[in-house]
Amino acid sequence: MAKENLTHDQQFTRLCENGFGFVAKAIEQLWENGSSEALKYSVINFYSGVELLLKARLMHEHWTLIVADPNKADVDEFLNGEAQTVGLKQAVQRLKKVAKVAVPTNAINSFEELRKHRNRMVHFYHPIDVNEPDQAKQREAVILEQCRGWFYLRRLLGDEWQDEFATFQVQVADINAAMKRHREYLGTVYEQIQPELVAAHQDGATLATCSACGFDAQVLDDIGPQEHKCRICLAKESFVLHPCPNDECGKKTLLAMGHCEAWECEHCGSSIDLDEVLCEYTIEGKADHDEPNMPALCTECGHIPETAGTLDDGETVFCFNCFSWPEKIEYCQWCNEPFTGDAEGTYWSGCEKCEGKAGWTWDE
Repeated sequence: MAKENLTHDQQFTRLCENGFGFVAKAIEQLWENGSSEALKYSVINFYSGVELLLKARLMHEHWTLIVADPNKADVDEFLNGEAQTVGLKQAVQRLKKVAKVAVPTNAINSFEELRKHRNRMVHFYHPIDVNEPDQAKQREAVILEQCRGWFYLRRLLGDEWQDEFATFQVQVADINAAMKRHREYLGTVYEQIQPELVAAHQDGATLATCSACGFDAQVLDDIGPQEHKCRICLAKESFVLHPCPNDECGKKTLLAMGHCEAWECEHCGSSIDLDEVLCEYTIEGKADHDEPNMPALCTECGHIPETAGTLDDGETVFCFNCFSWPEKIEYCQWCNEPFTGDAEGTYWSGCEKCEGKAGWTWDE
């Protein structure tokens, strides 16, 4: 038994070392010689590192989880490197469903964009493969992608998964330092578009700080939930801009993600209640409390009290805690509680709030 545990630890360490190695090499290649070849391999290596580190987090739970078909998991094949393993999408799904570890939607979108570019470079034609006059633009695109991807990956490895990757925090810090040249490049972009940002602010827009690049380059024009691309790094991010309930203030304030129990106006400190926000923007929030259409449980963050509702357009769903955009709200077929996701099969298996008929039958 001790030997198996040791082997698992060694495999986890090796997987992490390979992942960090690919990411570090990608950053080095990006600045090598300006060739399309270096750009191509920079993207390939960066994505490879991202995928390996996500697999490592999954493997930390159990080695069979990274095997494509766990029912056919063979420890000898796994240790010999012969087992077929999961890709990005499967890894994220298993982290959520099996390990109860949710990867933020913005991070998934960023990693998915990296995957698409990597696949085109490996299997098909990609504009970066051709020595065309727009190589500067291609390099800019790669830098932006790596900045976004590393931001989300660093947040996972260095914050949310710090315990699981405790022995690799030096590697996280080293790669973060290596990204300095990327950030310096983004600073140049910021200087170039600053007049555009100033003009937008003078026209009444609110400038929010992009969590991916750190510049005040998210331009918000509307009240309520909204999604925008950063004017510098093009990272997509969701925001809620809300008017202060204090009439003496009345200024627009940004609501912080994950803080729905304690929102405060950034200008005057007035408290902002979740019920007030849901009532302002959602159909469910406007409903009388004896009506069936109440705010739904968001299955992305699982926050109680419920924080997901249908916006006033009658179609779009938004969670006011994790700022995700669920596809739909459905009702559990057993307990009739609303939640974001697919209710198929919940009569037997239940939802996040119940165990369905299977649980009731078991209790009997």
